[in-house]
Amino acid sequence: MQSPRPQITLTPAEAAEACAKASDLLTQLLKLMAVAAPTVTASWDADMERVKALVESQDASMLVNRDGRVLESMQFLTTLMLSRTANAPVAVQVDALSYWEKREQAILDQARRAIAEVMATGKPCRLEPMDASMRRLIHRTYASNPDITTSSEGEGPWRKLVIRPRKA
Repeated sequence: MQSPRPQITLTPAEAAEACAKASDLLTQLLKLMAVAAPTVTASWDADMERVKALVESQDASMLVNRDGRVLESMQFLTTLMLSRTANAPVAVQVDALSYWEKREQAILDQARRAIAEVMATGKPCRLEPMDASMRRLIHRTYASNPDITTSSEGEGPWRKLVIRPRKA
């Protein structure tokens, strides 16, 4: 199992600066993509230690097409550009039309059902393969749960999250 990346906590001033830079970078990127009248609102998500950027535009549906791949690409580019100019790596989540909000809620619902199964059977439950950001969401959300532990196993696109009962 790979060791997790070290957590780097930003100061409030660094977080505010990261949000401002992310907003500027995304606005420039959206204009280059010819997205009509984009508005970007960025805020710091302290729980997930990331910038959450909300894009509003009459062309927002174009960003959500293809199962959110355009949003994922924008996240990747913005995270890369922002991290290269900051003192530390900074994750950016780019959302439009509540795509990621709905997707995260569905993943957390799936995790809650798996936790109920683990508690009822006492056996580990492996979720379907998912991307790193979704695994991280579950890991961070349930890190302090006294009844279960979470871990990831597998490689590449087949990497999945495993929920196990916590040993006494």
